[in-house]
Amino acid sequence: VPCLVHPGCVYLVGAGPGAVGALTLRAVEVLSSCDVVLHDRLVSADIVRLAGPHADVRYVGKEGNVSTDKMKTHQDEISGQLAKLAKEGKSVCRLKGGDPMIYGRVGEEMEELATAGVPFEVVPAVTACLAAGADARVPLTFRNSATSLRVHTMNNSTTKDEKFDWSQFATPSTTFALYMGLSALESVTAKMMAAGVPGSLPMAVVDRASLPAMQTVAGTVATLPAAVKGRTDLAGPAMVIMGDVVGLRERIGGTSPPAPHKPTEASLASALAALPALSNEDLRLLRSRADELLKKREQGDGEVADGQAEKKAKTA
Repeated sequence: VPCLVHPGCVYLVGAGPGAVGALTLRAVEVLSSCDVVLHDRLVSADIVRLAGPHADVRYVGKEGNVSTDKMKTHQDEISGQLAKLAKEGKSVCRLKGGDPMIYGRVGEEMEELATAGVPFEVVPAVTACLAAGADARVPLTFRNSATSLRVHTMNNSTTKDEKFDWSQFATPSTTFALYMGLSALESVTAKMMAAGVPGSLPMAVVDRASLPAMQTVAGTVATLPAAVKGRTDLAGPAMVIMGDVVGLRERIGGTSPPAPHKPTEASLASALAALPALSNEDLRLLRSRADELLKKREQGDGEVADGQAEKKAKTA
């Protein structure tokens, strides 16, 4: 059996935008193989279920709208756990929503692990703005319309910073992806327009990108806040995309093919997707292992059935 992870190592893994199908193959390999999995709040239950049957799965999610000091304390505790578990000889998967390198606080964890001398691997993922652009049919770059993409976070550290340059959002030929922007949208757009951003600039909210419940609400910098205000069906996480490319949706959006069949279990979906890449030798090994598991389960079911029959006979 190939060694996919190593004891004493930490794997900083991106879980992608939410859908199991958006996971990378490397993410599935690591998640299904590690001894311990520490996952965030935004990682779906379907993805967490891909952890190995004997893995120690721990929830270490951080809640929103907490103070910077409290957030830092929580993050320091998580970073410390990673180093401690690895030094105990365990393989550790740190599973984060989206891509770990974009607003995932992976830098603090890398620093802790490097200081502690713990080997680590970063497993990249599809970040939320890419999934949002795909689902909303908004190309984030487009010839003669958008030659650059800028990524921002609209959390309190940004929106309450008096020195933050709001006029940068008036930069032409640019698409802006605003993470954590829905709750602050009204104040954010007001500051943008006060800094010279045209109210007519196209803007959209993409809610739960990559998931079946995904929806897009499109408008402009001036109109979008009112269009989403009070919308309880926008459950999040949500991405805000702004730029001329948003205005192309109606012209180039086209129609979508029928939704793919969704297997009952996420683990089955990942296993089926990996089969074509396996060598003949790997497939034989897989078949042998599957036969072995089936035999054990069938023997176990038989023993349970025999025990139930014996119990019934005694009580009859």
